[in-house]
Amino acid sequence: GKFAVESDDIIAAVRRAGGVFAAASKGVSEGKDALNEFIATFTSVRATTREGAETIATGLRTIFTRIQRGTTIKFLEELGIQLQENGKFVGAFKAINRLSIALKDLDPRDVRFSQIVEELGGFRQIGKVIPLLQQMEVRMDALRTAQMGGGSLSEDAITAQQSLSVQLEKTREKFVAMVREITSSSGFKSF
Repeated sequence: GKFAVESDDIIAAVRRAGGVFAAASKGVSEGKDALNEFIATFTSVRATTREGAETIATGLRTIFTRIQRGTTIKFLEELGIQLQENGKFVGAFKAINRLSIALKDLDPRDVRFSQIVEELGGFRQIGKVIPLLQQMEVRMDALRTAQMGGGSLSEDAITAQQSLSVQLEKTREKFVAMVREITSSSGFKSF
């Protein structure tokens, strides 16, 4: 709610681009951490552009694929942006953050900025690459929110389980009382 992104949007994005993000993040962040990073990345673009979830997810899938290509990594190295550590890709979320930091002070009208954007997304995905690179604060805020939200989901689950436990106990007590009433009746005794 804080970012005007609905759960249906996130589900659609995960279906369309989650697998590519997970593959690009394998060995760096996995499971719930990778999911939160993906949600934060998607949210930063969705909250900025207000484009449809499917469109953004398709763009992100392209970007996640291109960001780890050898030619892209080499191109970015020439510009002083490292997306590898010990010969391995740093993961999609970390790579996007490194790009955001490296391009923070670069004028979007600079030819190098345009080259990087085109290398990452091609002409069709420019509308997703630019907010992705420029909205690091939104992405990090969304990540914090997603991480904190995971805790609240756990608390909600515990509360629901406790409520269910109380209801089961009440049902058991009513059943025991009913059995006691039936077995103490004169009809049951004579039977």
